[in-house]
This record gives sequence, C-alpha cells and structure tokens, in this order.
Amino acid sequence: MNDEQIVQILRQARHEWGNHMQVISGYLDLERVDEVRRYIQSLAQELADEVIIFEKTSPRVAFYFYQQLLLARERGIKMSYQDLSVSSIETLEKNQEPLQSVVKAVGSVEDSHVAVAVHQSDQGGIVIYISIDGEPEPTVVSVME
Repeated sequence: MNDEQIVQILRQARHEWGNHMQVISGYLDLERVDEVRRYIQSLAQELADEVIIFEKTSPRVAFYFYQQLLLARERGIKMSYQDLSVSSIETLEKNQEPLQSVVKAVGSVEDSHVAVAVHQSDQGGIVIYISIDGEPEPTVVSVME
C-alpha cells in the first residue's frame, strides 16, 4: 500500500460520511425523526459488519478488504464480509477479487446485498463464497495464482 492509495481510501470514506450527514440533515429538515433513527441504526449495523475486517486481519489485508468494500458501495452493491481467513492478498490483488466476482454474480440486480466469505487453502489457492439476498445457494469462485 502506498501513500496515494491511503489518501484515496480516506477520500472515499470522507465522501461517504459526508453523504450520510446530508441524508440525516435532510430528514431533520423535514422533521422525519423516525427516518433519522432508522438511518442511524443502519449505519451502526454497517459499522458493526465492518469489524471483521479490522479485528480478524493484518493491517495490509484490512486495508485491501476495506478498499474492496468501498468500491462495491460505489457500484451500488451492499457488501459485507462473513469470514476472512486469508493471510496473503497478492493473488486477490492481482485478480481484483472478491470485487470482480461479486460484480459478475450480482449482474444487473440493483441495490443488492451480498455476503462474502474468503478462505485461503494450505496450497495457497483462495475460495470466495458469494451469497446474494434471495438466492438459495452461494456462488463459489476459486482464485489461483
């Protein structure tokens, strides 16, 4: 990770939080307090869902997965991680995963919520499980060197 990447992700995060503040302000201007409450609760849940990134991985891995999460949000995909059992991200970085597979799996379904699990095998291969709300079975993607 270089300085430019760090600044870019901080810009994205600041932009996203600025948007959240505008939504809350708009609801307050319209005196829609119940919507403010629901919106803040959804933000709190989003933050709780992100804990796995920062508590279960190394700083470099956390940075990469958080960046992938923000890029998914830019595309209108609500992505959350269910499990991250990965010690190395070189293969993921090279293939821009899990985002590329998530975008393919979601297709044109707007406002999709996607749960992602990423597991690294002892041989170095990586398996990504993508569960889309409303779909009975997850999409399974193998990513090799």
